[in-house]
Amino acid sequence: MAFSTETAGEEAEEEALPGPAGAGGGGEVSSEEWQRWGTSSPLPTVVASVVRQLLEMESSAGEKMRFGGVGSKLKGDFKDVEDRKHRAVYQTLADSDQKLQYYSARQIGCRLLGSRGYLCQKCWLPMEDCMCSKLAPCNLWRGIRFWLYMHPKDFLRQNNTGKLLWQVFGIQAASLCLFGIQEHEDIMWDAFQRSGNLKPTLDKQTCGFLLGMRACRP
Repeated sequence: MAFSTETAGEEAEEEALPGPAGAGGGGEVSSEEWQRWGTSSPLPTVVASVVRQLLEMESSAGEKMRFGGVGSKLKGDFKDVEDRKHRAVYQTLADSDQKLQYYSARQIGCRLLGSRGYLCQKCWLPMEDCMCSKLAPCNLWRGIRFWLYMHPKDFLRQNNTGKLLWQVFGIQAASLCLFGIQEHEDIMWDAFQRSGNLKPTLDKQTCGFLLGMRACRP
């Protein structure tokens, strides 16, 4: 089961764009660091595991991880070692949901490590281009809440405009759900379910449709 939709042209375009250079560094990702990137959820277990594996590989290889390009992609000899490792792990996963979770966690883990010290944790732009001071917070109408269902390749992407939702309205009014991260998806679908139980019939029908989408997810 393949999850990458990038073409060779898109890969070449990404390589040509500026991005973070150098090592990620800083050790494992804490819950506090995770939440500073724009989520109120606990650090997903599968993401923490992937980050730990990357750091252990770095220690064993005796070579620092290097990142570059859009999406904080691994670079250099370490990339080749990690690529072989993650493909081997992927092949051992028989269940399609496990493969999706591993794929998503790896994308997110690399972005977390590669964006340290380079991107602002609030606006996801390079620190020298931070636009946080130009945004004015605003309150949503009572009872309204946004859920941003995001593909892992859009996480910490500089041109991702969805992040403006929680920058303006706050993380309690605009919540992030990362596709393929089971813990995130469970929180979102449970919120939809509760909303359907508490709201009028029309909302229950909408909630049923959304839950049906969950059941149809590959």
